[in-house]
Amino acid sequence: MVCLTMTVILAITVLAQSVTTGATQSGAATSPVGYDVKAAYLLNFGRFMRLDGGPSSPRRATFDICVLGRDYMGHLLEDIAANQTIDNRAVRVLRVADAYGARDCDIVFVSPDEGDGIPLDLDAIGKADVLTVSDSPDFLKYGGMIQFVNEDNRVRFAVNLDAVSRTHIVLSSELLRVASSVTGGPQQEAQP
Repeated sequence: MVCLTMTVILAITVLAQSVTTGATQSGAATSPVGYDVKAAYLLNFGRFMRLDGGPSSPRRATFDICVLGRDYMGHLLEDIAANQTIDNRAVRVLRVADAYGARDCDIVFVSPDEGDGIPLDLDAIGKADVLTVSDSPDFLKYGGMIQFVNEDNRVRFAVNLDAVSRTHIVLSSELLRVASSVTGGPQQEAQP
């Protein structure tokens, strides 16, 4: 099961990377800075997290992936999330006006355009059970949970377990194994 799950994660990553590379080589337009790959990651992060205390008990009928700030993904995230489910909940993509609105999301992508406001955004989200993700430099230092990083022209991600441990979120060990780096203390393991 673990090997199959890891294979699925890696296959999705390789596929997303090759789609981006193929589009660039063919001269077709691609999203800036790999946002198609980041959109795929956002959806898949939801498959490898749970709330502590046993199986996830859905807070609502939908699994909400939100974007806070300027939306560089445009329709990419909706296209990838269309007709998808996580924990038997339909995936819904929302744009939120402020960090307080993000407290009701399952995952929130914080735009790098939030800039110096990112620490305030993270404070507003607080200890809500929301997976915080961004590609903003120093996002993990500010207290974010997952930061997209570019390594060898590929989109990867780093994880801050100290930030995750302030919530009831538990990330799967399979997800942590494919991260480019993991900082912070140990956590309980989530089942995919």
